[in-house]
Amino acid sequence: MLLTTKATLILLVISASLHAAPVNGLYFGLDNMRGFAEVYWWFLPDGRVLRDTLPTGLTADKFDAACRQHSGLCGNYTLSGDRLTLQYKTGNSEIWSYKPLNGGIQLNYLILTPVEKYPAGAKLDGRWDRASANVHSSPGSNTTVTYPTFYAFRLDGTFTSVNATGIGTYTVDNNVLTLIRNGASEQHMIFPVAGGSLNIDGMVYQKR
Repeated sequence: MLLTTKATLILLVISASLHAAPVNGLYFGLDNMRGFAEVYWWFLPDGRVLRDTLPTGLTADKFDAACRQHSGLCGNYTLSGDRLTLQYKTGNSEIWSYKPLNGGIQLNYLILTPVEKYPAGAKLDGRWDRASANVHSSPGSNTTVTYPTFYAFRLDGTFTSVNATGIGTYTVDNNVLTLIRNGASEQHMIFPVAGGSLNIDGMVYQKR
């Protein structure tokens, strides 16, 4: 009887190991094989996945819109043990190694962390910068000029940004940043990343 019980427990452990914990939500990482390019993987509970593109919002209609635009990066996934199988809408398929890692996941060499969400009414406090570059062309030469872009958010719900006059107001809800200035409203994707930085529309801004 004891041997039978042990055998049953072993079978249960083996069976559980064949079914990895499901992945769900948006994950962010840096691809060190592509110059530390920012990468995104979005998994839905129904088994769909979108990779290497950042949607404009984390709702089903935004997923569908991004999937139509990037069909080669969108499809279905299955997770079995340490294997993640992707079947894209274009008919192509891939197999990635998978393992949970420090609250996130590792796919092949990519280390991805789940994107955090802000509660409704959350406030930001500080200035976040990012260097941008423009190429100015002239006869016989191109000149690259690097300049800073920034957002400065305050606890009173106001903000300023580079090359803009006046003070606007902002709200943060979930992963949506709404900016209002001079009667005009615009929305952006936002989420926190390591080191106190912010990711806004796929660009990482470092806190100063």
